[in-house]
Amino acid sequence: MRAQSSPEAEFAHAQAARSRRSGERGGAAAVSAGPPPGALLALQRSVGNTAVTAMIKRGRHEHGPGCGPAGSGGAVGVGVVQRAKKKDWKLGSTSNELAAVKTAHSSGPLVDTLHHIIPKSLFQPFLAVLTPAQEQQISTTLAPLAPKAFGTPDVDKALKNMPANFRVGPRPEDRTDDPGDGLDLNKDATGNTTPRSAELENAFNYMTAAINAGTVTQADFESKFLGPVEEACKLHGTLVDIDPARGTWLQDSSGKYHMP
Repeated sequence: MRAQSSPEAEFAHAQAARSRRSGERGGAAAVSAGPPPGALLALQRSVGNTAVTAMIKRGRHEHGPGCGPAGSGGAVGVGVVQRAKKKDWKLGSTSNELAAVKTAHSSGPLVDTLHHIIPKSLFQPFLAVLTPAQEQQISTTLAPLAPKAFGTPDVDKALKNMPANFRVGPRPEDRTDDPGDGLDLNKDATGNTTPRSAELENAFNYMTAAINAGTVTQADFESKFLGPVEEACKLHGTLVDIDPARGTWLQDSSGKYHMP
């Protein structure tokens, strides 16, 4: 499957390149100078000036125990873009459940890969505009509802492994409606958005607005993001439970699939 560029990946790439150049010169001053102008312009075009500033500040944050991606040595984690065929974002519970479902439906073209309803590339930029207390609130609220996902202290990775946000489907190249890094809603047979996807759509809309604004209020964070995601998790249940029958796929004359 084709990997796509994301703002946080571009930012991390620029940071890594700058660190290598600084090490070669033996100087530390360049590390704090910020990404090259070209990288900043690309980021600004993607997510806006305020969000770029928040991402840079997050990149300079000194991480302590339990802060930032597990095993990252204090570095900011690089988000894997939606549907990139890589496994570094998956927890063992996610990989094992997907493997079991694929084995049980080995001849089914509709049970091939995981898709995220809220694209996983959106979580890291959203977390960049939250406070540490708000990140902790996400874990505290959602851990009882998604215990396998929130067994990691890395909130970004936990959200990417949140089962309520999964849907199983055909390969992106076998779909006519694959949204790339966009919202990927489940639909019922009549084409209506399912209740869980409707909750996640509300969260997605708020996340996008918050990233563009570069700020959140506590009230909006709780009512427009955390509340809908919590309700989606309740609708899904506490098991990983990657269910291949969540969506109703249709096949066109070319052999490709799409939702109603």
